[in-house]
Amino acid sequence: MRNAKAKAFMMADSLISLFIVAMGINLFFICEKQLWLQNRNLQLKMAATRLGKEASDLYAVKKQPVILSRGDLTAKATVQRVVVYNNDRCLCRVEK
Repeated sequence: MRNAKAKAFMMADSLISLFIVAMGINLFFICEKQLWLQNRNLQLKMAATRLGKEASDLYAVKKQPVILSRGDLTAKATVQRVVVYNNDRCLCRVEK
């Protein structure tokens, strides 16, 4: 009888340990996915900032409104502002 109880407790301990390890693995992959998404968003914002800077520099030279496009990004520079869009979503705006 004691041997059966001991085996049951060992099995319960093993299941709890397996559950804890599985939770740890899931949390690791969730964190990795979040870091990947943050990195992608930061890369997009950096590209938008660079394109906005390039558009504002070109406006400073030409003294005319400028529209630049690189892939899905579009930068519009005027005397009042520089705005960078990604598929009609504003990513960056700088106004005078």
